[in-house]
Amino acid sequence: MNIKNNKGITLITLVITVILLAIIASVGVSLGVNITGSAKFENVETNLLLIQSKCKVKADQKYLGEIEESELYGTKQTEGEYSGWYLLSQQDLGDMGLEDLKAEDNYYVDYENDDVAYGKGIGFEGNVFYKLSDILDYTEAE
Repeated sequence: MNIKNNKGITLITLVITVILLAIIASVGVSLGVNITGSAKFENVETNLLLIQSKCKVKADQKYLGEIEESELYGTKQTEGEYSGWYLLSQQDLGDMGLEDLKAEDNYYVDYENDDVAYGKGIGFEGNVFYKLSDILDYTEAE
C-alpha cells in the first residue's frame, strides 16, 4: 500500500459532517425545550387543580354553614384584576398541605365560580395562561 495515495478526509466531507451534527444538535435542543415547557405547564396545572380541590372543601363547608367566610383560605382582594378573589398566603398553602408552593407566585381563588389563578402566568405553545378554567378549556380543545 502506498502512503502517497491516502488523501484522508476531504474538506467537503468534513463540512457535510459538521452540518449534519449541527442539525442533529438543534433538533435535540428544540425537543428538550418543548419537553421542559410542557412539564412546567402540566406542573402548574396540577398545582392549580390541587388548590381548587382544597378550596372546594372550604367553599362547601361555608355553603353548609359549618364555617364563616373568614375561615376560607386567602385574603379577599378589593381592587385590581383579581378583585373579589382570595390571595393565598404561605400559611394558607401550608394549611392545605401544599407548603412546597411559593406564595410569591400569587395563587388566587374565586370561591364563587370555583376557579383558581396563577398570578405569574404560565406560557405554553405561544399563549400565556393565568386561570385554571382557561388552561382546562385549552387542553380539552386539543
